[in-house]
Amino acid sequence: MNIILAQEKDASVIHNVMLQAFKEYEHATPPSSALSETIESIEQAMKNGEQAFIGYIDEQPVAIVRFTLNDQGIYLHSAEGSLLGRC
Repeated sequence: MNIILAQEKDASVIHNVMLQAFKEYEHATPPSSALSETIESIEQAMKNGEQAFIGYIDEQPVAIVRFTLNDQGIYLHSAEGSLLGRC
């Protein structure tokens, strides 16, 4: 797996992986808030200090992790992907 630190321009890739990963929770009660995110909301979060890693296999994005670093440590916002738990 190739892992890169995402940039704002990668928001659509992050969005795509999130939608794929959380699609199965579309009808959950309550539904996952990840499904209401937009490319623009991800870009805005990244402008406000959120970061993300994207995992690629054979040049295909398969996993992401979104996080914020601060003085107290790291805050995980989300981690998802088609290979979650197997990477």
